[in-house]
Amino acid sequence: MSSKFRPGDKFIFLDEPGGGTVIELLSHNRAKVKTHDGFELEYALSALVPMKASADRYIVSDHQAQLIAANDRMEEEKKRQARKGAALRPGKTAPRPEDNSVAEVDLHLHELVEDETVISQDEKLRYQLAYFERSLEAAIRNGKRKLIVIHGVGEGILREEVRRTLQFYESVRFEDADPRRYGSGATEVTILRH
Repeated sequence: MSSKFRPGDKFIFLDEPGGGTVIELLSHNRAKVKTHDGFELEYALSALVPMKASADRYIVSDHQAQLIAANDRMEEEKKRQARKGAALRPGKTAPRPEDNSVAEVDLHLHELVEDETVISQDEKLRYQLAYFERSLEAAIRNGKRKLIVIHGVGEGILREEVRRTLQFYESVRFEDADPRRYGSGATEVTILRH
């Protein structure tokens, strides 16, 4: 049985975040693995990418990998939208240049998903918070000065959860966003540079 893997070899998944260790080769194309999360699963060897011993020091957590992958998808969608609206229709004035140091994220569910009726109430809030966190990480990574989080007024649950999450970030300060522009349904996050 010739394979690029042996028991004990480290790997990352090809099409999903995370990785682990090969426990046992089951056939010429299947292996039993133990993930970084401690689960023992059976996988096709073609779904695993071997890690070099030196690369093992740079393991990215599943949460970090999911944030990075989601951010990549978000950036691709922004590029697609920009290409669609790139041509200015006749009679329209050119949009005013935007401040590239300020990012904006609208957490209204209808802005984030195609059909919000298929998501339960608990999942809606989790999805909105995960999207917010990905946007915040992207703003920090991309050197933005501010992030405007549009959460709406509603019952205030999303606003409170957003602000609770922000308390875990040492490099940010937050306050109500400009009420003349956003009403009372937005939070302005200032990203501090050290």
